[in-house]
Amino acid sequence: MLDKLFHTLDNNLTHKGLGKESSETSHSLILKSDVTLVFHRGRHTTRATPIAQAPRRCGADSNRGINHWRATQIVQPSYMNGKEQYLDNSTTKAVVWESWLEETLLPDLRSDETPDPVPFFESTDNGLETSDALGSYKWGMNDGDYLYLIYLLDGPVVDAQSVIPVYVGESNDISSRIGQHSRKIRDSLPVTEWEDDDKWGSFSKYDQIAAVAERADCPLYVWIADVDEFGFCPYDFETYRQELEAKLVGLVHAQPEYERIFANREFVPNRVLHEIGKAGLEWVEDEVASQATRPPSHEINVGNNSVTKAECWREWAAEYILDDIQNERQSDPIPLFDVTDDLQVRTSDDETLERSAKIDARIRREGQKCVGSDGIREDGYDGLLYVMYQLEGSAATATPTDIVPRYIGKAEAYGKKRELSSNFTEIAYERNATRSFARWGGGNYWHIGELSLALAGEDKRKQHWVEALFEPDSRKLSEQAYLWVYAWSSAEDSSPYGTPATLAEVEPLLIGTAYDAYPEDLLNKSGTPDDAPIKMMTPTSTN
Repeated sequence: MLDKLFHTLDNNLTHKGLGKESSETSHSLILKSDVTLVFHRGRHTTRATPIAQAPRRCGADSNRGINHWRATQIVQPSYMNGKEQYLDNSTTKAVVWESWLEETLLPDLRSDETPDPVPFFESTDNGLETSDALGSYKWGMNDGDYLYLIYLLDGPVVDAQSVIPVYVGESNDISSRIGQHSRKIRDSLPVTEWEDDDKWGSFSKYDQIAAVAERADCPLYVWIADVDEFGFCPYDFETYRQELEAKLVGLVHAQPEYERIFANREFVPNRVLHEIGKAGLEWVEDEVASQATRPPSHEINVGNNSVTKAECWREWAAEYILDDIQNERQSDPIPLFDVTDDLQVRTSDDETLERSAKIDARIRREGQKCVGSDGIREDGYDGLLYVMYQLEGSAATATPTDIVPRYIGKAEAYGKKRELSSNFTEIAYERNATRSFARWGGGNYWHIGELSLALAGEDKRKQHWVEALFEPDSRKLSEQAYLWVYAWSSAEDSSPYGTPATLAEVEPLLIGTAYDAYPEDLLNKSGTPDDAPIKMMTPTSTN
């Protein structure tokens, strides 16, 4: 059974050597066959058995790489004779996805006491309508924290691979949300009438779901669950609906067999969205079916983790941010703003806040690892991950707990409509202008521009930043604000859960873990729960 469940990927191992001993943290998925899937975080790891080393990238201007490892390992029971078996990224995430299905959706599908599977549509004299079964199923589901899955079934329900995910979503008003989806999907039928209007989003998620529904040989089904009632969550941590949606999208997107079926647009790399936009209706195969080749995984179970999401954040921050802060070859911590000795932020002639020269240089340096004068670099990185933060104490003696995250975000090198994102044109062509500047530009729709307008009382989009960063009615920072900027590689970098992740995926995972550690300090509104302090505060006027 084990030989069928896991395949050896020795040729994918980048490093097999081990460094010196140090502390490490691991998350375990316990398989019923006494096999443990371990997500390792830590550096200079020494184990009694070899582990698959996945290094952080080693840039020309840093010593990263050899000292910074993420490892994913299968720890064998004694009867495996010490033979190491390794999982690639898609298989690792498939295990997490399928184990989550086994604990959530599949019991409902197998139970005689639930209505599942619930069909999305039914044919009537008036055409396709929302099914009566779904109408009864979602009745009374209004206020609450709900997750929903639109899916197909690949024959009789045998195991998690019988479920073909089409769309994952969340809502606090699920009845209205499902009703909206029903109308828009039906409006997209028949798909033969779809026309490309040459605008971004022309082939929408609803067009894709409609195409999948029309070309599949089984109905679309809908499953709805109250997130507060989940006893099991991916990576074995408690979660909230916004974070859970992002986690599940990342798990499904990592499995290539669902690429032409799965219709989510959020938390999916812009590169994929760009390709969908170019392909249009041709993105969906003429015959819709899962191409999964993994053996059944219905024996998977998950053990409890001994660490918290806050600890996951601190481990990740130590390896990425703190390492740069305390690395003599780096210039971190880098102030975000150009300030006077008493932390007054300087402004340009039009009253736009000025960034520091050092952060401008860092943004350009990291950005040029992603793009060049010819556009997207073929061997480049996904884009830039950035964390605005403050430090409690000196940089030289800082610990992970001293790094207080204020805002986490990303700028992908790929655009959705155009291949080169407009956020990177100034960097790619080495222009002096910094209107967009990897989202930190002074234009009205970018971070510095929005913050400048809010500080002047002309716009409220960044009012919560003003109140968090500045003293009342002034351009004086309450304390120094720093920005960490990093060119992200989905092939070489790792999420706070120790798994490889795209830039689109790692952003919400970091927001979720950072929020667990610093709920009162994090300024992100997107990706945090409805009762996050930043969403509950009432903006104060400086006028």
